[in-house]
Amino acid sequence: MTEDIDIIHSPLTQTYSAEGHSLRVLIYRLPDTQWSLEVVDEQGTSTVWDDLFETDKQALEEAFMTIETEGIGNFITKAHHKAKAVEPALLKALTQGKIQPTAQEVQDMMAPLSDEELEELDRFLLYGVDNDEAMTLDRMDGYLHALAIGPQTIMPSQWLPKVWGEDSAMMPPMDNMDQLNHIMGLVMRHYNSIISGFEQKPPFVAPCWGTYEYDIGEFENAEGWAYGFTEGVALNRAAWKPLFDSPLGQQWYRPIGLLGEESFSADQDELTKTPEQREQLAQQIESSLVNIHAFWLPLREAIHERDTSQRLRTKVGRNEPCPCGSGKKFKKCCGSAAELH
Repeated sequence: MTEDIDIIHSPLTQTYSAEGHSLRVLIYRLPDTQWSLEVVDEQGTSTVWDDLFETDKQALEEAFMTIETEGIGNFITKAHHKAKAVEPALLKALTQGKIQPTAQEVQDMMAPLSDEELEELDRFLLYGVDNDEAMTLDRMDGYLHALAIGPQTIMPSQWLPKVWGEDSAMMPPMDNMDQLNHIMGLVMRHYNSIISGFEQKPPFVAPCWGTYEYDIGEFENAEGWAYGFTEGVALNRAAWKPLFDSPLGQQWYRPIGLLGEESFSADQDELTKTPEQREQLAQQIESSLVNIHAFWLPLREAIHERDTSQRLRTKVGRNEPCPCGSGKKFKKCCGSAAELH
């Protein structure tokens, strides 16, 4: 009778979504080996690194760096080309215990954090990061919302350091690797759950901010959240310009800008003077997020279609209809590097 293989799964295993694609980043090991890294796309095509990693943190950094360097579309195409290649020896050894997440595991990775987990993450950001510029939970939530619904995908290697404070590494320094894995798992799961919420029909939107007790009563306080959102926008503010140039876009962004930007408008101080005014602005944010997400969705889909057409470029004539379905000639649409429709 064959003995079951005891596979140890890292808590850093996660779903990564970008540009219309979803990848599963799998990090695992046997009891007496170092960490293995595997990335699986939507079609089940698997890329397994031949090299092993001393820590699961190193494996995760390698996955992010490779996907960022190659681009997620090119990474998937390259994986398909290598699909019939000989599998690494370790993967062969694990054949009977093939690492494929169950539907429940995928659902768990996209599930919103519980109240207890949010409180734990809040405490860590407040007291566990030795950097005065580290984000608070509400500020990080606003930051992640901007990344989730904005015009382009920002890789974790670009946005994670800012969570821990300026000039920080992608992951906060810790003596306890288990705690690092746990905290990173919470952050990434929270980000994934925001993305998952907007993909639902209708979108599920639940921005996270608190309340503040004044002499006249208790009011919602979304200023930190809004400031975090503006920091997400600032990672590539030029890409957000079409929204800011649109009258409707200006209207949707207005409550966030009034609460989060330092010099948003000449009447900003007058419109945010009282707790009641600030709460009224906070209560407009959920509908603003739904509209901003919808505004950028065609662009995200266009990027995905262009990536697809670029993979087919050798099969499509420049004067033929573009395969994305826009009705334009290929050379005037996805065949032009400068065009996004």
